[in-house]
Amino acid sequence: MMFKSKLVIFLVSLSFFWGNAFSFANESDTPIGLWLSWHKDPSTTMNIKWLTKKEDRNSHLEYREVNKLIWKGALVQEIKMPYDLPYVIHYVEIKGLTPNTVYEFTIDDKETYLFKTLPNSLATPIKFVVGGDMYHDDIEVVRETQRAAASNSPSFAILGGDLAYSAPKVGHFKEEFEKWVDFLKAWKETMITKEGYLIPMVTAIGNHEVIGRYGQSKAEAVFYYAFFATPNGSTNYTLDFGNYLSLIILDSGHTFDISGEQTEWLEQSLKDRICVPHKFAVYHVPAWPSIRKFEYKVSKEIRANWVPLFEKYHLNAAFEHHDHGYKRSHPIYEGQIDQNKGVIYLGDGAWGVKKPRLPKTKEPRWWIAKSLPERHFFLVTLKGCVRNYKGINSDGVIFDEVTR
Repeated sequence: MMFKSKLVIFLVSLSFFWGNAFSFANESDTPIGLWLSWHKDPSTTMNIKWLTKKEDRNSHLEYREVNKLIWKGALVQEIKMPYDLPYVIHYVEIKGLTPNTVYEFTIDDKETYLFKTLPNSLATPIKFVVGGDMYHDDIEVVRETQRAAASNSPSFAILGGDLAYSAPKVGHFKEEFEKWVDFLKAWKETMITKEGYLIPMVTAIGNHEVIGRYGQSKAEAVFYYAFFATPNGSTNYTLDFGNYLSLIILDSGHTFDISGEQTEWLEQSLKDRICVPHKFAVYHVPAWPSIRKFEYKVSKEIRANWVPLFEKYHLNAAFEHHDHGYKRSHPIYEGQIDQNKGVIYLGDGAWGVKKPRLPKTKEPRWWIAKSLPERHFFLVTLKGCVRNYKGINSDGVIFDEVTR
């Protein structure tokens, strides 16, 4: 009996060892994180990035249009991890794709993934989701909201900063890389449409990506710049979808000053897109806060520098975050409600916030059309010259809607 008991223990231990060995091997076999984005035209290009352990650095990627025979190879570049961490970011930019077409790709001849290019005209409606302030609490909270967002089959997702909450407030400590691993792994596993397409992301920087929060350099946001590098190496950039949609991504004073050069760049970017029918700005700290004080320094600076340009060049809406509650503003023009000329401001960042906040002031704020403590994302639908905005909670329930 003693021999038999020892044999059972040995076999159970052996099973546990090999089970974990295979588990580690499988983790090594597939990307830890995988995310798609764009530097150029979303109808003809796709950027693919994935994170692996350093020993898996010799990756290769092949792609093809679905139902075609021939696979094409793509040049894989590597981005070194900050702090000499034993990981590698692999990066591929695919060009010359066909608009509104489904493609498949494999990494190291293993799992097959799908994506779909955007159309080059708005002949049929397109949908996208928007939100921010993501890994604020437990990662499962993030996953819940992402599953609800993905169930709407958006063409892409706009993320308005405070993604992984990885950066400490002061520089005595390094960033928590593990939080980025959790965030990117959750994105890979949940942000997939009902049709099986990976959902690309468009990102803006937030204060929790930056050690020191405001008025810092790239050196204090090393992970954000490594994971989400932009064509010009800056946190303000534009992304144009054919001649029908432009996204203007801004840095609300974290690694680029609001006034001066960035404001000048914003005016030129808006002027160049005066004829684009759908124009949106995306940034982190709200100009028109729902929770924090109206006189908050960064909000005042945005209202002084950016808001007049939004109004001058007919921006349709600005997506704001940071306050951890739901907000839809009235259309605002020159400090007043104006249903004809006004810009609406949608926010305020509660994608992964377990307990969204209530406003600190009891008095109603004149610019607020609707505000409530709700974990949420926005679903935006563009159809012709019309924009429909839905506020949807983490259970997938629509609780607010407006069309303009």
